[in-house]
Amino acid sequence: MKKFKYSFAPDANARGGVEATAGAGISLFFLLVASVISFALEGEGGAVLGAVGLFSFLVSVYGFYLGIKSFSEKHVNHRYSIIGSMSSGILAVLWLGLFLLGVS
Repeated sequence: MKKFKYSFAPDANARGGVEATAGAGISLFFLLVASVISFALEGEGGAVLGAVGLFSFLVSVYGFYLGIKSFSEKHVNHRYSIIGSMSSGILAVLWLGLFLLGVS
């Protein structure tokens, strides 16, 4: 007699969720690098660190968008969608706060 394996959990991950998690990782990496360089230069990083920060902010916002959009994918696991959208959203708010603190 043949045994069948039944699984109700989807095997594949949501593609947008994986991309959102990768975007959050990239944004976090740039945040740490920019923080270390800014600390080493005693706050005199200049336009290069500002450009890195702006790029990282845009990556985190795009990651948040991809994470939210990936919830509409059917029959996939949404674990990375949750992780990616939450971490990208937190990083976007953190970057926005740093920009507003620098402007004032």
